[in-house]
Amino acid sequence: MELAHPYLLPFALLALPVALLAMRRRGAPHPVPSAAGLSGAPSTFRLRAARWLPALRVAAVLLLVVGLARPRAGRAEALVPAEGIDIALSLDISSSMDANSLGGGKSRLDVTREVIRDFIKGRNNDRIGLVVFQEDALPMAPLTLDYAALDRVVAEINSGILPDGTGIGVGLSSALTMLRDSPARSRIVILLTDGEHNAKSIHPNDAAAMAEALRIRVYTIGVEGATGARGHSFDEELLKSIASRTGGKYFLARSGSELADVYAEIGKLETSRLDHERYERFVEYGPWLALAGAALLLSELVLRGTWLRRATG
Repeated sequence: MELAHPYLLPFALLALPVALLAMRRRGAPHPVPSAAGLSGAPSTFRLRAARWLPALRVAAVLLLVVGLARPRAGRAEALVPAEGIDIALSLDISSSMDANSLGGGKSRLDVTREVIRDFIKGRNNDRIGLVVFQEDALPMAPLTLDYAALDRVVAEINSGILPDGTGIGVGLSSALTMLRDSPARSRIVILLTDGEHNAKSIHPNDAAAMAEALRIRVYTIGVEGATGARGHSFDEELLKSIASRTGGKYFLARSGSELADVYAEIGKLETSRLDHERYERFVEYGPWLALAGAALLLSELVLRGTWLRRATG
């Protein structure tokens, strides 16, 4: 229990001496000039009742003042966001992703496709878009809540639709362009690659600076594999740097299960970011106390002007 406006309480204390003084005056003996005058005098009960009118008014004032001070009780509750987050998936589909290094007899791209589809199914109220990149980048799906349509797009992803290479910078910048005008409270890019940047387009550091300026977090995922179709190995230090400077996190995945865990952890991290704010929801007692005080004050005025009028005259 607490008071929203405790500075009002001293005003309530001022009413007490006023009430005591009024009650003492009311209790003083009244001179009666003659026995004849008793015929029109108020009854003893009314006189006694009239003595309590000041107390009734003081009680009313106390309730009003305490009500205005707003006594309340509350508990902290997690803020539930009305809107989700906006996520841009940036996926390396270079030829090295066709290598089978994550186990299960499937290529890195096959495993990644399955993991992303499961990730999409697990989201709720989050708009998700998709960008793929090789030497260049290609937006495959805009930010959308139509998870079924997005799932169909992801299911059809294959390498070779762009000139081969690994353009991490252009892949990231294309995802940032997708998120740039988003009004969402939280905007993130999840960038996955198994190769080292070798494109002549935007440098990854320049794209990271853009993400930093836009306040978009970038989560980077390096898929393990020292060699591939073109001898690529991912640049771990670069991926760490991109994630660090944008407030994201770097992950390493050596298997399909590890990759699934990575996407699950990113989902939890972002949910935690949205839910960490807290607010106090209070039960307010002030209005009820003020209402009771107003009722007492009205009762005192009515009694003083009607039934107890002669006793207070």
